[in-house]
Amino acid sequence: MQALGMIETRGLLASIEAADAMLKAADVTLLDRTKVGGGLVTILVTGDVAAVKAAVDAGAAAAERLGDGLLVTQHVIARPQQDVELLFRPPEEKAAKLKEIPEEPSDEGGEEPQPQEPEPAQEPEQEPEQLEHPAQKQAVGQISREWCDALFREEGITRLMELLGSCSVVKLRYLARSYPEFEIAGRAISKANRSRLLKEFERWYDRQAAEQTAQ
Repeated sequence: MQALGMIETRGLLASIEAADAMLKAADVTLLDRTKVGGGLVTILVTGDVAAVKAAVDAGAAAAERLGDGLLVTQHVIARPQQDVELLFRPPEEKAAKLKEIPEEPSDEGGEEPQPQEPEPAQEPEQEPEQLEHPAQKQAVGQISREWCDALFREEGITRLMELLGSCSVVKLRYLARSYPEFEIAGRAISKANRSRLLKEFERWYDRQAAEQTAQ
C-alpha cells in the first residue's frame, strides 16, 4: 500500500458522489466504505501517493458541491505502515497473516527465566523554540484560523500567504468559512476559486497589519 486516502462525508449521497469523483479523477482502488454512525460515512482509497492526493481533492470538491457541511474531513497517509493493511482485509486473511508471526519458544521443564529490569527510557532531546513555533502546530488535514493568526503574528503576512498558497482550494474554502469578516460567504465561498480566496485572506491580514502598525 503506497498511500491511503480518506474522505468523511455527512450522508450516503455525498459519500457516493465523492467515491465516484475519486475513482474517475485518478488511478486509485476503492478500499472500503464505512458507516461511522450519526450519518457519517468514510470512503477509503489506495494507490500511489500522487494519484491518491488527486483523488481525495476531487472527492472532497464533489462532496462540497452537493451542499455546505456535507464534507466533514479529508486526509492522505503517504506510505502507511504495512500492518495498517490488516485493518481492511477479510477476517480469514487477517487470521492467516497473524499466524505468520512466530511464537516465542516455551521453556517447559527448565528454570524460569529471571525477569530483567527494563532499562530507563531516555527522553529525546527537544528544542523548546521549535516546539513553540507556529508552523509546527499545523494540524494534519484542515488548518484553522487560530493557526493562521499565530503564524501571522510570528512571521508576518508574507510567510502566511506562502503557506496558504500551497493549500488546495478545498482547504481554502473550508478555512474561509471561519472568517465571517470576508466579503464572500456561504455558497459564494463554495464557488470561489483559489485566486479569489487568496485575495480575501491577503486583504484581511493586510488590514490586520495596518492596524498593528497604527497602534
